[in-house]
Amino acid sequence: MSSLERVAEGVYRLGTDWVGWYLCRSDGQVTVVDCGFPGYFDQLPPALSELGLSLDAVAAVVLTHYHGDHVGCAERIRTETGAPVFAPAGDANGVTGAAKVPTPGGMLGSLWRPRMMRFIAHATAKGGAKQIPVAEVHGYDDGEQLEVPGALRAVHTPGHTGGHCSLLAPDQRVLFAADALTAATFLTGESGVRVHPFNEDAERARASLQKLEALPADVVVFGHGAPFAGSPAQAVAQARSRG
Repeated sequence: MSSLERVAEGVYRLGTDWVGWYLCRSDGQVTVVDCGFPGYFDQLPPALSELGLSLDAVAAVVLTHYHGDHVGCAERIRTETGAPVFAPAGDANGVTGAAKVPTPGGMLGSLWRPRMMRFIAHATAKGGAKQIPVAEVHGYDDGEQLEVPGALRAVHTPGHTGGHCSLLAPDQRVLFAADALTAATFLTGESGVRVHPFNEDAERARASLQKLEALPADVVVFGHGAPFAGSPAQAVAQARSRG
């Protein structure tokens, strides 16, 4: 099963209840946005087939930050398709393995929680126990419009990681918020938009929300949780209402 879910015209969600990754289609080519865990690769060929495409249609992979549940199968996609992999300049060394990826604040102290135990078990089953470095990465900067299907524009939203970027697909009017926001909490499974509970700098993560509010989008998607039908300003307001 591909678990393909249409989010908006030309944008599709893959993944599981735990982690989402995305396809952004334009003119018969696809940009993969984030890559889940390594084992999620098996979802890609059947998903592309549902869209009448093959692996040859993958023109680029764009990562939002360096965590293993987003880098996932990026290296396999790169080697099997030849598609370039883009990552935020501030997190690129973590993607390639040239720098150690720190554990977000609060995560280690929460591993005893039953839901976190289930998440770790899922991650391990999907090859996430050890992050697979990407051999070649192209760094991108805040405000840069990438020359990839969907013409994604980078919005630097640090806090979850130092280099974390959200991505705007202007034609599709979709915001890939990645882990700047989340629509499901790791701690209880409760749904609803909120700030991610685990961040390298929680105060900076909250300050970054103001960079999302004015962006022109009708749907916001996340690394974790269901898509949000509404504007980034509405998503941010919901997150702030939860403290």
